[in-house]
Amino acid sequence: MDQETQANQAAAHDGSPFSWVEGHLSSRMRSARYARVELRGEELPTSIGAGQFVLVRYGEDPCLPRAFSVMSAGGDRLELFVKSEGRVREKLSACPIKTPFDVRGPYGVPYASTISMDRSYVLVAGGSGIAPMLCFAEQHPYLAATGVYGFRTADACDLLPDIPLVIEEVTGLRATERLRSVWKPGLGILACGPESMLRLLAQEYRGEPDVYVSLEARVGCGIGTCLGCRVGTASGPKRICREGPLFALEELSWLT
Repeated sequence: MDQETQANQAAAHDGSPFSWVEGHLSSRMRSARYARVELRGEELPTSIGAGQFVLVRYGEDPCLPRAFSVMSAGGDRLELFVKSEGRVREKLSACPIKTPFDVRGPYGVPYASTISMDRSYVLVAGGSGIAPMLCFAEQHPYLAATGVYGFRTADACDLLPDIPLVIEEVTGLRATERLRSVWKPGLGILACGPESMLRLLAQEYRGEPDVYVSLEARVGCGIGTCLGCRVGTASGPKRICREGPLFALEELSWLT
């Protein structure tokens, strides 16, 4: 790992990791299964690299906070794209506008600090995994060759009207199947989505250079102390919240 990458990873973990700040639900679009929500607040973290995530909790709810990849950020706003199930996600999807939520972060290492920067990438996402990919395409357009964003049903189309989506119930294709028609040797791959999708991708592209997958987990602390999000890698256990969330596919022999 070069000195620049080490410095970027260190910077990703600076700040006050246990300092909650308040953001208010300022706008929302929702469908049957997903919601696109915006939080606003003067103290919200907005200097966020694509691939980093924040923890969100609903007031004094005793449940653990939920980790969400950021879809976009700037000024006093954070935009998230969430699946509408689970306690915090249901609150984001259904609570009245102006409802306050607590936020802390960002956590994790930006994708750009992990990947090789000397090639372009096909961005592959399934469901809410689209959030960090859209953020990456916005921040690093010169590295994004194209995007393949898959959903099982069409209900997300109204939430992402300007984004070409692969809708399985319409086309009969999964994102990994559409990927075959756009990937070519020389391109890297960045992927985020359900583990089942990542396993299909691993079966086909293991051995290709610069294939990276973004892993998800129930994050407890966000700074690596609780060890609840460890995964095995070729160089030993690593934490999704601290060394991840992005890993080179070649590091993950268990993903088959």
